[in-house]
Amino acid sequence: MKRFQFRLETVLRHRKTIETLREQDFATAQGMLAGIEAQMTALRADYRATLAARPGSVAGETFDAGAIFDRERYLATLLAGIVQQERNAEAARIVCDEMRRGLVLARQARESVSRLRDKDLLAHTALTHKLEQAALDELATLRHARAHSALAHEEQEAAEEKRAA
Repeated sequence: MKRFQFRLETVLRHRKTIETLREQDFATAQGMLAGIEAQMTALRADYRATLAARPGSVAGETFDAGAIFDRERYLATLLAGIVQQERNAEAARIVCDEMRRGLVLARQARESVSRLRDKDLLAHTALTHKLEQAALDELATLRHARAHSALAHEEQEAAEEKRAA
């Protein structure tokens, strides 16, 4: 019997390719989200460090209005950066969720064709075993018939020799 050939093999390969692309898209989206969150964490740490360095936190520090103004302006800039990064992170989470949904759909589509392939392979294997068994049964029947025919032929010859004697 010929070897197994899945009729939708090209569809299966295409869906595997699509799934791989969706995995890459999802990984890229996750990487972008992780980068944004790392930037946000760094900005927050810098903000906390700057807050801790405000005048009055160290004993004996001199009062400098220009430095205070610069620090407050820097804190405002940090807060604006944190707010912007939070917006970017929310947008990246939405993109990441969309990529995850796309990956899940691609995986389901590939798995449905894979299940069809497995089912067809199982049917092909069962048919192959059935045909092999039928061939073996036929071979056994022929051997039995030959052996039975040879035995009957020997008995007939023995009977003819008895009659002749």
